[in-house]
Order: sequence, then C-alpha cells, then structure tokens
Amino acid sequence: ARAVRRIVEIMEEQVGANPLHAAVFHGDALEEAERLKEEVASRFNCVELYVTEFTPAMGVHTGPGLLGVAFYSDEVEERVGYDRPGSGSPAGQV
Repeated sequence: ARAVRRIVEIMEEQVGANPLHAAVFHGDALEEAERLKEEVASRFNCVELYVTEFTPAMGVHTGPGLLGVAFYSDEVEERVGYDRPGSGSPAGQV
C-alpha cells in the first residue's frame, strides 16, 4: 500500500492538473490494478487510462503481485528541468 501511495504522489508531482495518459500494469494482480486505476481516475484529469498485464518476461523476474504505472502528460515540457525546443538554454539546465 505504501508503494502504491508513492506512485500516486510521484504522478501528482509530475503531472498536477494537466491532462494525463496512463496505463496501469499488473502481474497476476487484476483486482489491485483495478483499485489503482480507480485511484488514478479519481485524482487526475485522465485522457486515457488502461489496465494491462506485464509481459511474461517481467513476471518471471518478479513473481505475482507486481503493479506499475506508465504515464505522461500533454504538458510535460512545462515541468521543471525540461527545456522547450528553441529556448536557448542547454539541455539539463534548470
């Protein structure tokens, strides 16, 4: 439960109120993945939100119960640490 809370916190830090595209991945943990999907849907402005399984290659290394989220925001260039093309600042400078 603590790890799932941290995943959502990281998402909030990086996405804020911007439109979110996300996929919740699971390894033989569909019920937990559906709960995480509901949590994400209730906290974010979701444009896309899916639940899918990890590949067998991941499962063989982790075992059942694995959860993860892949996500991006339409406004990713607005985050601190990201430079806009043509801004004149070297990549990586904040």
